[in-house]
Amino acid sequence: GHTTWRFGEDFVTLGLHLVTTLDTSTPQQVGRPQPQATPSFQQYGQYIQDPIVANMAMEYGSSLATSGKAYVEQNLDRYIPVSRVKFYFAVTTDYVIHKLMLLLFPFLNKEWGAYNNAGGEPTRHLNSPDLYIPVMGFATYVVAVAVALGSQGKFSPEMLGITATTAFVWLMIEIGIVQLAMYLISVSTDIKIFDLASFSGYKFVHMIVCVVAAMVLGSTGYYLSFIYSSAAIVYFLICTLRYIILPDSNEDRIARGSKRRNNLLLLIAFIQPLIIFWLTHHVTYGPDPVPLTKI
Repeated sequence: GHTTWRFGEDFVTLGLHLVTTLDTSTPQQVGRPQPQATPSFQQYGQYIQDPIVANMAMEYGSSLATSGKAYVEQNLDRYIPVSRVKFYFAVTTDYVIHKLMLLLFPFLNKEWGAYNNAGGEPTRHLNSPDLYIPVMGFATYVVAVAVALGSQGKFSPEMLGITATTAFVWLMIEIGIVQLAMYLISVSTDIKIFDLASFSGYKFVHMIVCVVAAMVLGSTGYYLSFIYSSAAIVYFLICTLRYIILPDSNEDRIARGSKRRNNLLLLIAFIQPLIIFWLTHHVTYGPDPVPLTKI
């Protein structure tokens, strides 16, 4: 109400100011009708430079920007849970270093336990999923593949787009397969979609290891690193996800649970080596990856 009334008064004042300026800027001859004068570009520039016009324009623009920001913040959560996404990127340097060590050397870890993804940031529990490492791993994997192909004389700018698109699409396919399997076998778990994306994205760390090993040690280094990386990611996912997918019990968590839940756990774990091999084997002086448009 008050804001609208104030803007109305400002626009009336602006109109009177412009009329006065037009009347005094062009002298008229008495007794002779004058044609309607059209303000020149220079006159428009003078209007814009006028303090009253400039202040009103700035105030009106600031009001529009504030209203637009408030509208976006109120409606964005309907489609993208921004607050939940921020939770998965709330990490520290100490967390990232220890999580990378856990991913690369999971056999040395003795403390596997359930995490509470609603009780705080991922930094409070090493087994909590995050999206920072998967996103950074994805970007680093694309660069590593580009460097590997460049060292072989097979790099082209198009390979960056093909590598990134292929990896992203296969990640979405993997998540879709797991979600479909959970629906078909009627298994309800506490794992969220962002948790699943996080655990599926951890494989990029091992893919980087395979690509670097292929560049430094050739095919032999690639296959040795692939075998170790596959065992590491499978072991990590089984030890972590068994506390989420398998039901609670006082008995051993690996031995308990229905057959369907065990199969779901094994599906999530053992699909990782297949995708790792598919997305990295072409850097071992083998054939280039088949674009998705030709699959």
